[in-house]
Amino acid sequence: MKSDATQAWIGQFDPQDQALVVEMLQKMLVVTRDGFVERLLRLITSKSGGQPVGLYAERELRSHDGKPNRLFKQSDRRPLRAVGAGPRPIDPYRAYDADVGSEGIVAQAISELCRRHSSRFFNHPGPDQIRKYQIRKFVLVTDFIGSGDRVRKYLDAAWRVASVRSWWSARATAGLSLEVIAYSGTVSGRTYVESHRARPEVSLVTPCPTINESFSRDKRYALHTLCAKYSPTSRGIPATGYGWGGALIAFSHGVPNNVPLIFFKKSPSWIPLFPERVTAEARELFSDEPESAAQLRSRLIAMRQERLARSIVLDAVDPKIRNLVVVLATLSRPPRTRENVALQSGLTLSEVDTALSDAIGYGWIDGKNRLTDRGHAELQHLRMDEVNLSALPHETDDDYCPRQLRAPVSLSR
Repeated sequence: MKSDATQAWIGQFDPQDQALVVEMLQKMLVVTRDGFVERLLRLITSKSGGQPVGLYAERELRSHDGKPNRLFKQSDRRPLRAVGAGPRPIDPYRAYDADVGSEGIVAQAISELCRRHSSRFFNHPGPDQIRKYQIRKFVLVTDFIGSGDRVRKYLDAAWRVASVRSWWSARATAGLSLEVIAYSGTVSGRTYVESHRARPEVSLVTPCPTINESFSRDKRYALHTLCAKYSPTSRGIPATGYGWGGALIAFSHGVPNNVPLIFFKKSPSWIPLFPERVTAEARELFSDEPESAAQLRSRLIAMRQERLARSIVLDAVDPKIRNLVVVLATLSRPPRTRENVALQSGLTLSEVDTALSDAIGYGWIDGKNRLTDRGHAELQHLRMDEVNLSALPHETDDDYCPRQLRAPVSLSR
């Protein structure tokens, strides 16, 4: 993010620390509003499975005695039966605070999808609608899973309803499964959500780069030290963000509290890049344009693929082929999971899946995402310092080229 505000923010660091700060910024994932909505809705649609789906925007819920209030109304007498309407998409946690967070944008996206496909998706349905329309999926939608606390709390609120537990127990036949769909999330947050008693399936558009996941051990230590050194506050809040997240992500609607404090907390001696977690001043610099050849080269160099970064082929190929090139480069070293490929390549998980499918079709990788001999040969060819495309022979209609090799025929005697 090259802007005056960014340069001024970097200028607050000591000169010897600025190179590391720039590297951290280069790892940050920035998400535009249009890109956020489009990709999130596309993922929701692809995961519906053709069944009636209830969509719920994740938000903070009120609690009592340390437990979240039930998501649906429930009868007081046995048999305990959930009744009535569903939860409000937007409901400020405190009556005196009308601030609306990311749930507002998520709720609007849900409304748009439900209006377009009214017989397939239902907007925050209650128990009565779930029974009437035989809804088979309870999908909680959010922008980001950081620590996973808020998502777990929402799932707990649903789990406290006896009817939900009953529907869930019959999910294999005619019941209700609980799922979570988020634009992005940390590894630890996703694991925490998946360990919920409802065993929800968690799907992401793209994994979130973090200090711990995106840097080597030495640089991780250096970045943790840097965040603590410049932290604007020391009031018990981890310098790397809530839950020690160390998340490196910024949405056009704001940044989560799991990013390092130096990004959004202020003090008399510190001006944050995103004051109060608002990205308004930097929003115009967010872009959905595919990475340029120069940006791709920088990414490959960070992956220790210097020779590949010098290849002129990167200037000549279309974005789909570029995706394939960077995915092959990522798979040349472990770990070879689709999540790690997405983190290292900067691609969404769906783009990674497409590239992996193509690479398998070309015979460049096997079923375990390991490069085959053909894959290694392809990478080796791409690492050539010069690829002289003009030196290829010009083929004309009358040129003869053998199509098949035949065994030699012995002479008759």
